[in-house]
Amino acid sequence: MSIERYFNSNFQIDVAKLQFKQVPQVLKDILHDQDLVLFGGKNWSSVQEDLTLIEPDHRALFVLCLLSLVATDQCMQTYFKPHYAHWRAQTAYPKFGWSRFGLYNENPLKLLSVPEACGLLDAAQVCKLMPEFVSFYRQQIQEYARAHCPSLSAEYFFEKLAHDAIFDLEEGIAVPVFKTALMDWLESDPVASSLDAYLLAA
Repeated sequence: MSIERYFNSNFQIDVAKLQFKQVPQVLKDILHDQDLVLFGGKNWSSVQEDLTLIEPDHRALFVLCLLSLVATDQCMQTYFKPHYAHWRAQTAYPKFGWSRFGLYNENPLKLLSVPEACGLLDAAQVCKLMPEFVSFYRQQIQEYARAHCPSLSAEYFFEKLAHDAIFDLEEGIAVPVFKTALMDWLESDPVASSLDAYLLAA
C-alpha cells in the first residue's frame, strides 16, 4: 500500500486507536484550543499501548504519517504563527507530548526512534519507505500552502523544520535516514538551496 493511499484510508482509523490524555481545562483556555488532547507522554511512554493496536504491516506507514502531522503542527506553531490558528482549525489532531504545569511538546522524531528501540517497528521497512515519504510529505505541504497560505512555500517550511533543534536527535537507524533524505531533497532543489544559503547567512 502506498503512503498516500494509507493516509487517505486507514490512517484516520488508526489515529483513533491512540491512548489519548485529556488536557486540563485551564490549558485549553490559555491556548484557545478546546479540542486539545495529547498522546504519547514524555519519551512516548505509551508507545507499547499505542502501537500494539496498529496492524504490524501498517506500523511503518502509521508512524510516518503521524510524524508528518506532528512535525507540521509544531513547525507551524513555532515559525508560522499567523497561519497556525487556521491550521489547528482545519486539523485538530492530537498533540504529541504531555502536560504538567504547562503543555510540553515531545520531539516528533521520537515517533521513529522510540518504537524502533522497543522492537515495535521494523527500521528497515521504514527506511525503504523514506524516499516515498519525503515526496509525499512535500506534496502535502505544497497542497496545504496553495489552498490556505499561498505566501508559504514548501521549501521554506522544510528549511525551518530541518534547522530546528529537533534535528539534533540522532537515535536509531530511521531518524538519520529521514534527515538525510530531507536534506538531500533540499540541497538538490535550486529554490531550497538559495533559501538555505540565506538562512545560514542570517
